[in-house]
Amino acid sequence: MADNRVPAGRWRARAGRISIGVAVAVGVAAALVGSAAGTSGRPGSERADGLDNPSASGQFPRTPAGVPDVAGEPIPFGTARYLGRVPKQAGVGSAVVAMATTPDGRGYWLVASDGAVFRYGDARYYGPWSRRQRHGDIVAMAAAPDGGGYWLVSSGGAVFKYGDARFYGPWSGRQRHGDIVAMAATPDGGGYWLVSSGGAVFRYGNARSYPAASPRHLRGRIVDIVATPDGGGYWLVSSGGAVFKYGDARSYGSPTHERLDGRIVAMAATPDGGGYWLVSSGGAVFKYGDARFYGAASSFIRRNPIVAVAATPDGHGYWLLPTSPPPPLGLPAPGPGFVAGHVTAIGDSVMLDAQPDLVADIAGIDVEAAVSRQWGEGMALAQQLKSEDRLGAIVVIDLGTNGPVTPTMFTQMMNVLAGASRVVFVTVHLPPSYSWWQSVNETLEQGVPKYPRDRLADFNKLADENPQWFGPDGVHMPIGGTGAQAMAKLIKSQI
Repeated sequence: MADNRVPAGRWRARAGRISIGVAVAVGVAAALVGSAAGTSGRPGSERADGLDNPSASGQFPRTPAGVPDVAGEPIPFGTARYLGRVPKQAGVGSAVVAMATTPDGRGYWLVASDGAVFRYGDARYYGPWSRRQRHGDIVAMAAAPDGGGYWLVSSGGAVFKYGDARFYGPWSGRQRHGDIVAMAATPDGGGYWLVSSGGAVFRYGNARSYPAASPRHLRGRIVDIVATPDGGGYWLVSSGGAVFKYGDARSYGSPTHERLDGRIVAMAATPDGGGYWLVSSGGAVFKYGDARFYGAASSFIRRNPIVAVAATPDGHGYWLLPTSPPPPLGLPAPGPGFVAGHVTAIGDSVMLDAQPDLVADIAGIDVEAAVSRQWGEGMALAQQLKSEDRLGAIVVIDLGTNGPVTPTMFTQMMNVLAGASRVVFVTVHLPPSYSWWQSVNETLEQGVPKYPRDRLADFNKLADENPQWFGPDGVHMPIGGTGAQAMAKLIKSQI
């Protein structure tokens, strides 16, 4: 792959002061806040979101026209240097999702969700992700300690190594608590941790094990994991700003009571582990412990959400990484409790058959499937996830295999899912000996059209035409088989 470097000078940031090269439209200047003071929040924290004095109503000013597209362009603050961006002509087929820095901070890598890797400064290129090994989109990246390699990890838990980075093992789907969302390597590169959106942590190599976060206290989905400098612990952070510490990691505060500009998306620790920064999708930066504030990217005149943060090795600066916004779906924005850009699938054992294919085909999906799950149990789970701000804006319901579904039950489910951008219901396929299968599908066929934004995925029709998809019980399909793949593609088509 070509070097893809861009001449230095486009972004400059020192001690929180920013100057912008002529290659950037003048309007971006107001989008970057360089005040080292920031807007004071809770003791020990600072936050900047481009508003020195937010309006009393708490609303952000309207985005003006003419804002340039800075997706894939790391924004430096403090001692961080601008080294280059993903070029528009590179033909990246997906959004930039993560970055990692070289040990001296004079280079960085950027990676897109399709596995494309771009290098800048003294970062070397070691190879791309292979789509032949697909297990969902790439979601995170970690550099080897000597900068001689890196790991990529997919939402399905597949780990890909390059350069001198070693492979220690993949994530096991048998312990699933949501998709993998982040990765952290041990300081010597002898192991790594993977973390799921539900707070489950999986360790490999010499990474040590600690209790996982309790889903009841997540305050949203887990979005990042950061190891302490000696590898004796780590922090987890949720989209709601909750910080969980393990091992020798110490707690210095969190913005759970702040007015977040978007959701928390990433975390970075200071070199001595005595503090950390949390960053929101809107570009707000919160600092705790010995972490200093060097600037933040304003959300209200920048069109690209922040997805990652990387700290300089000296702890005196950081980069914020903007990405492309989710593609427009022509759907309304979700209400409270729903996570924009995410899909939650709630089902029974039949959905378990299709789970690997759903993860591979649908970016941002969280499959919550369980054996023998009843409609009422699925409804209770949806209510719980919504109350915890963990329910995807698009919801897939594949229930009814294990018992009848009445019109009243359907209405109750829709009441729980009020505020979703879209709900996709999947018809059930059962042998005639299951007396309720026809009434379940009739309830769905009559109920879904009453909600214009929702969709019916008629899997039963496809299944009737392909009886060879099923095992001896006529209900379940081989995992990874043709039927499971067809189910996943059908659901994706309705999203």
